[in-house]
Amino acid sequence: MSDKTLNQFRNLLRFSAVFNIVSAFLLIIPVVYENYLLFFNDINSALGLGGQPVSIPTNPLNALLINTAGIDLVLIGAIILVVSKNPLKNRTIILMNGVGRLLFALIIAYYVFAADLIRIIVAFGIIDVTISIGFLYYLKKTKTLEE
Repeated sequence: MSDKTLNQFRNLLRFSAVFNIVSAFLLIIPVVYENYLLFFNDINSALGLGGQPVSIPTNPLNALLINTAGIDLVLIGAIILVVSKNPLKNRTIILMNGVGRLLFALIIAYYVFAADLIRIIVAFGIIDVTISIGFLYYLKKTKTLEE
């Protein structure tokens, strides 16, 4: 196994981290998250993808949970960014993140099929499945380097 493979692994981890941080940051900010969610409705509609548009919660607890989810996703991104410095010593965290991403994709599929959620959300599931496959690939490929 080469340094090139380890660097590719680190780059995938960094991409994953930045994807989390960038895609979730606006969910943190009250009121701003509303425009962010409506933006997905606009993209979905422009692409003619179908599904029920996202509605903005009127209950403050639901809004708080969206803001909290944004915080959690950004923190997960920050953790993966730190882990990317030494993936060989953080294999369990990477594996758990990969499993979590796969679970997220399954939950997206559920809401798309069972609740007719806007289809643009499937793009997030596809990205997360792709990242998870990459994590599993590099975890297997670097297994012999584990310290």
